[in-house]
Amino acid sequence: MSNTQHIDDFLAMYNKLDKSNLDLLEDIYHQDVVFIDPLHRIEGLSALTKYFSNLYENLDAGRFEVTRVLQQDNAVSLYWTMYFSHSKIKSGKEVSFEGNSFLEYQDNKVILHRDYFNAADMLYQHIPVLGGLINLVKKRATA
Repeated sequence: MSNTQHIDDFLAMYNKLDKSNLDLLEDIYHQDVVFIDPLHRIEGLSALTKYFSNLYENLDAGRFEVTRVLQQDNAVSLYWTMYFSHSKIKSGKEVSFEGNSFLEYQDNKVILHRDYFNAADMLYQHIPVLGGLINLVKKRATA
């Protein structure tokens, strides 16, 4: 399977993934996948499926818009903007943030998925008191 097909399948899966179809993860991820982001390190497909089950419990909507793709051998890097709404973040209004996913393939499935993003942009900045403090620190750091 070509990298282009891997990317198309990966993006299609993520843009339709929700709590009712988590079995789609099996089509994309290797049994021994390692998933890393600024908040988690998850090992194995069953643990990743449980993580997504918990994540989608309160997620009202989510989608990705890919802005750039870099490929080399069995690795792909995707630059994206995520748009989501969550009942406990920003009163359920849509939030967006930018990030990057590094994917490494083995046996035509993702064996390593590492996300890079600013957790403050995704989460902390939208918590009432904490968000105000983060914005204050950002202003002082750039003054």
